[in-house]
Amino acid sequence: MPFDPDNPNESSSFSTLYPDRLMDESVRKPTDLLSLTEALPGTMPYMTLQLTAGLEMHYRPDSPDASNDVATALASRLGHEGAHINGVVHFTGESGEADDAPGMDDETYCALYEELAAVCNGLGVRLWRKFRPGDTVLVRPDDYAPGDTLWTSGGAHRFMGLVDFPADSKTAQMFPGVQYFQCEDDFRMTASGSSYPTRAEHAPPGYWQRTGNQLLPAAH
Repeated sequence: MPFDPDNPNESSSFSTLYPDRLMDESVRKPTDLLSLTEALPGTMPYMTLQLTAGLEMHYRPDSPDASNDVATALASRLGHEGAHINGVVHFTGESGEADDAPGMDDETYCALYEELAAVCNGLGVRLWRKFRPGDTVLVRPDDYAPGDTLWTSGGAHRFMGLVDFPADSKTAQMFPGVQYFQCEDDFRMTASGSSYPTRAEHAPPGYWQRTGNQLLPAAH
């Protein structure tokens, strides 16, 4: 859908996929454009594939880099059978055959990641990302192991384990199977939901092991 120039909260997104399945995203103003000639320099012109209405994928057909298996499978899934893509690819909104492309709106962005998830499930692989210490990540209760630091708005606590609520408690009756974080200092916090947000620098080792994501140095 077209961007609303009167909406000050609206944004656009650009995504980049590397052959090793590293994903990189940037959120910008709806008026910002990506220069495709600068993003994909080379002796041959870059190639653009329209994947869906409002979504394009751009790449270098002469890239000497490794095969981008996820991008190739995505192209095939969305109507471009026979395409073989090497190197980095950029996902944008529709460029209208211009060398400067707008970002994706929220609906297109979400649809892209649904398609990427389907492709990765079929290939038996996963995408991964790099996060700065202050970025937000989604951790799961079972990412924590005894001895890990559990960070809350009140500070840091030494995690000891996940404990079931007593069966006769109101919490257990309202939310069967719910557990709470038990910490060494007797701090307790309900482990509600399948995941919850925290700063990347506060995520436990289990999160990084589960996702394959990488924490960047503070000065990066």
